[in-house]
Amino acid sequence: MENKNIIISEGVRPLWQTLLATAFFTLAVIMFGMFFFGYELFPADGISNKGNFGVFYIATACTAQGILFSSVKSVLFDLGKNKFKEEYGVGPLRLGRWKKLPKIEYVSVFRQLKGNGSYTYEVNLWFKKNRSLTIYENGDLKTTFAMGESTAKALNVDLLNATEPNAFKWVNRLDP
Repeated sequence: MENKNIIISEGVRPLWQTLLATAFFTLAVIMFGMFFFGYELFPADGISNKGNFGVFYIATACTAQGILFSSVKSVLFDLGKNKFKEEYGVGPLRLGRWKKLPKIEYVSVFRQLKGNGSYTYEVNLWFKKNRSLTIYENGDLKTTFAMGESTAKALNVDLLNATEPNAFKWVNRLDP
């Protein structure tokens, strides 16, 4: 196998999500400052928020919301070393661990029903009979299908079109 690297990423968050994350992180810093150092936005005589766990709870919730609106998922493949990594990032901080890439049997593009009645499309890697790893998700069928095709080609495996229930089709099947 030649030394190839594949990176599949959600990309950059929309501007409104980035601005919302910035607001949550800013509130968290202010609240943590109030909790640890007793800083007051509107000082009142005899009242201090130093050590007030209500303020700490709000700061923690703001931090969690900031992470929610700014995190980006990426899947990295190092085909030369036969490894992959699911990576989650917030700004320049990245978390993920390299794992051994199992023998991939095929790639599928799958239609998933969401709770609100709409659909999302997923690209899944299938291995060991019925185990899968979701590497990409998008609401647009064309984009998701193109991602599935390029992934199947890069991994040199078959692609299964599972976007229609009970009407699965192999696309460009490798074996005769």
